[in-house]
Amino acid sequence: MGGDQIRVEQPSTLEHLTEFARLPYHVYRNREAWWPPDIQNEIDLLSGKSLLSTYLEMAPFCARRDGRVVARVTAVINRRYIEHWHEPLGQLIHFEALEDEDDAVSAMIEAAVQWLKARAMLAVRSGFAAFLDYPYAIDNYGSLPSFLLRDNPPSYHRYFKQAGFITEKGQVDYTAPLTPEIQARYRSVSGAASASGVRVRSWRDYGFLAAIDSWTDVTTAAFDKHWGWNPVTRGEVRPMLMSLWETPVADLSMLATIGNEVVGAVFSVPDLSPMLVKVRAGAKLPPERGGGTRGALINIGVLESARGRGVALAMTARSFLAMAELKMRFAGYTLVLDDNWASRRTALSAGANVTGNFVTYRRELSTVHPH
Repeated sequence: MGGDQIRVEQPSTLEHLTEFARLPYHVYRNREAWWPPDIQNEIDLLSGKSLLSTYLEMAPFCARRDGRVVARVTAVINRRYIEHWHEPLGQLIHFEALEDEDDAVSAMIEAAVQWLKARAMLAVRSGFAAFLDYPYAIDNYGSLPSFLLRDNPPSYHRYFKQAGFITEKGQVDYTAPLTPEIQARYRSVSGAASASGVRVRSWRDYGFLAAIDSWTDVTTAAFDKHWGWNPVTRGEVRPMLMSLWETPVADLSMLATIGNEVVGAVFSVPDLSPMLVKVRAGAKLPPERGGGTRGALINIGVLESARGRGVALAMTARSFLAMAELKMRFAGYTLVLDDNWASRRTALSAGANVTGNFVTYRRELSTVHPH
């Protein structure tokens, strides 16, 4: 497929899957700081060895120019998503590409789209898939994003628009400075919640294994109608999170109870940039971006029956206070849909401001597109 210089392939050998997984090292090698991929995790996922593999059908694609990999993407059919939403939607994850490779990228994306279309998918999404993919940055190019989020080049938007995609959803990332004044506000919020019968405890205080199961149950219920989400099970989540019980995650993540019922859950992480980020020699991360000073609230959910009682803000306040106790100077609130006004109000009430913007793309396969 493609011209004389361009060839689109589906890698399958360990050597070629490793080459596929390592493409980001070429895309981002000139950045001062960036989040590298987990090579082995990607290979395991593509090889069907992930805990999530039981409900995924996947096909990696790469584009070569003169024998060199210049772009990659994985087509995914998520049977659990399709059953939950009753929507035959395919997904494109792992997308990365070098600059000025428009022809190669177009040929590769079209091959992946046709693979999905041949399997009865009626639409394709890229930029959001639970536990698999995250949206594309539309600002702060070249800056280290929050943990899990992309720091893609601006050319990615051109690539997807040329491939017939439209913007489906916008998302925002928030950051709160953990000043003494804001911490005092958090303590007031925590006290008011406690007085109204809402008890907030860390996962460590609650019991870590029990907290993981409660997080899974609350998140699955709270996100039942959340755009883009699909259910997860205790059996899948436990192995992913159990190893974190000796880390600050156990102190930063929270559960909220009313009486004996767990009604809210938060998953938060410390600043992981010192351990995971690739930083160019001599470069220094801004404190609001990392460098050991920015924690992140990754996920927050409240059961519908308990909404409107300040549960989300109480959990956020307790998590951010725990970050401050661990000497973090900033807290991230990640990631919120543009139209999720309840969550956005929680972020604003916690003193956070928008510090990053992202988008997800979609293409309908029932409509003719130029390519």
